[in-house]
Amino acid sequence: MYADSELLPEEKLQRVGKLVEELRDDFEYINLLPHERNATMEQLKVFGRNPENADPIFTPQGIEILTHHSFHSTSPTTSKAALQCLANALLTKPCTRQMFVDLGYSERAVGRLKKPKKDDEFLMSRILFLTTYGTTQGFEKLIDKHHLADHINDNIERHAKNKRPSTQDDQALSETLKLVFNITHFCPTRAEAFSKSIPQIMKILSRRTVHLPPLHAPVNFLINSLINMDMEEKKAIVNSDLKSCVEKLIEILDCALRTYGDTELDATVTPLLTLLKRIARVSPPPVVAAMKSKLLPNPSKSGLRGNNPELLHVRLLDYLTNPRSTSVYDGISSLFFELAGGDVDKLVGDFGLGFSSGFLMTRNLQTPLIKNSASSVRSSITSVSTGSAGSVDTSTSRRPQSRVPKAATTKTKVNPERLMVLFDRLKHTDIVDYEDPQMRAAARSMIVELDPDDDDDT
Repeated sequence: MYADSELLPEEKLQRVGKLVEELRDDFEYINLLPHERNATMEQLKVFGRNPENADPIFTPQGIEILTHHSFHSTSPTTSKAALQCLANALLTKPCTRQMFVDLGYSERAVGRLKKPKKDDEFLMSRILFLTTYGTTQGFEKLIDKHHLADHINDNIERHAKNKRPSTQDDQALSETLKLVFNITHFCPTRAEAFSKSIPQIMKILSRRTVHLPPLHAPVNFLINSLINMDMEEKKAIVNSDLKSCVEKLIEILDCALRTYGDTELDATVTPLLTLLKRIARVSPPPVVAAMKSKLLPNPSKSGLRGNNPELLHVRLLDYLTNPRSTSVYDGISSLFFELAGGDVDKLVGDFGLGFSSGFLMTRNLQTPLIKNSASSVRSSITSVSTGSAGSVDTSTSRRPQSRVPKAATTKTKVNPERLMVLFDRLKHTDIVDYEDPQMRAAARSMIVELDPDDDDDT
């Protein structure tokens, strides 16, 4: 058995070509003994892991030979090695995906998802998943005539019954869920065919222990697979599964915000926030109430912001007032809006205009001009600039000197960027009109003096 490091590029290319020729001849004349065929296919698989100097594998003839041995070989060893080599080819060389589709073996791959043997679920799901990109694969036909959704639903149900999954089980489940997500994304008209799996996926999620990092496979794929599902299909959701799933999702969110850095949040936390928002939209009142109790602040107990950064709602609100990611900001604000029942007045009443105005403006929603809203914005500005209660002179953005003890002025830390954001939001509400001194100074610094000659050209 040779590895890439043991051969020069020209030697590897020559050996790969010879292996493909031997398998082609065996394809036509069956002139290799079983152990010879197995050894030849295994060596080709090793070479195919690195696509450099392995060109004969990625030709139409090479893909046809791999496909033939994958689906027609009577030897499980040969078939597995050929499938692994085929999957690697489809992964590393996108042009081979259409070659596979053109050969018409997608239906056979679907057939092997029915009560799959060891490794079949992983390999067949991965091959079909890769054909969702850049091919003419007709998934409507695979679902309608070849029962792809039925086989996938059965496999997910089998995983849901497995209370002690192995690493191999999780890998197979991950490939299945990736396939489900892509089909429901690229072929939304067939998303309903997977509704049967909603409670099963929720059951799997609710049983998962949260480990670090919290959104590792298959947890992230379980979450993603539900995003495109038909959540409004009431028969598909069992309330007991829904409640326990929501509790687990919030636990994962709490852990994720502690674990991932700002640059990682877009890819990791945004899908989770999207799923929570979709669940909030279709959940019965008791589940929504449970979500609100864990995600929203309780002003009667600790005020809007509170003072404990360990609390989940405090960290969520911090991401709203200090946006580090547009996607995460949108995800949190959209989730809060959904928990408010899509009611602008209720959103402002729960969070104040200071927290709500940015979200409302980005969505072209009219900001309610009420007294409570004005005081909420002023309260938000006050808490950002001083950390304590009191009034703010909105025309100067300063607290009256008579209300600030002299000793406290040396300890107060003002965050000018956050203050400017809140003043800008206040101005957009039309509650007050002002010209912030810091904004005026910033505008002056951007003025560029023009030469007289330049002025003539304008």
